[in-house]
Amino acid sequence: MKNLKKAVLALALVVFVSCDKEEIKDTNTVDSKRVETKDATARTTEVRFDVYIKLVTQSGQEIPASTLPGYGATNLETGDFYYDSPYEPGLFESLPIGTYRFIARDGYWDGASSAIVEVTPENEEPEGWIYATLHYWSE
Repeated sequence: MKNLKKAVLALALVVFVSCDKEEIKDTNTVDSKRVETKDATARTTEVRFDVYIKLVTQSGQEIPASTLPGYGATNLETGDFYYDSPYEPGLFESLPIGTYRFIARDGYWDGASSAIVEVTPENEEPEGWIYATLHYWSE
């Protein structure tokens, strides 16, 4: 009886292990996996840039971006909207190449003009940023 139990368990184990392996024979499935991998690779190798808001008064004096409650950017080609970093006001991390309209969320008595900026390698500063200059106003 013990040998019969061992034989049944061994047979069950062999069947379980052999059923676990599955071969892909459909070439369409293999091709679709290859296309998915290629698309994922293209998305991860896309060039992206960090953009920092430079807030400037009418007299040309630069003031901290944290003066205003926050900022937004709209990609004019795709319509995608991005918010600045919740940890560092005025910082947009990893924006794809494109043309953006940067705006400020106005405060109670102050705000800033919008600006259209090309996010391209040509506009990158030596320190690695692209700056979007917004003109600060207050009442």
